[in-house]
Amino acid sequence: MAKTTPKEIFKKSFIIISGLAFVLFSASSVIKMMTKPITPPVNQSQGEDSSPNAILQKEAKGYELVLEKEPNNRFALEKLVEIHLQSRNLAAALPLMEKLVKIDPENQRYQEVFKIIKQGLQAQKSQPQSPLNSPNNNEENQKK
Repeated sequence: MAKTTPKEIFKKSFIIISGLAFVLFSASSVIKMMTKPITPPVNQSQGEDSSPNAILQKEAKGYELVLEKEPNNRFALEKLVEIHLQSRNLAAALPLMEKLVKIDPENQRYQEVFKIIKQGLQAQKSQPQSPLNSPNNNEENQKK
């Protein structure tokens, strides 16, 4: 048998100790993550608006940026249509839906949503403007 020198013993023990320290450190980090998951901080101190409308606007801006680079990105177009429908902005959703129908004319879902949006816009046009929203009423309220 070959004699092991003190230098080799030191190397082997250093490797073993380093390996054990790594395993213990990793295990403790995993256990800590499992018991106390990290939650993102709320940025209320910066005055960020976290209303549903503001969140939808931020999402819409992100999808619009995607469409600037990839104008036919179906996912971004679909999400923008969803956002405009949630905001009840049918006029903004119509051209996007029309584009989706042109990209994939065989998609029945696109066809149905496109028809629904068109019907909704026609219904909005046929409804008389309520007196509360009329321009004359707003001027009278401002004078008071």
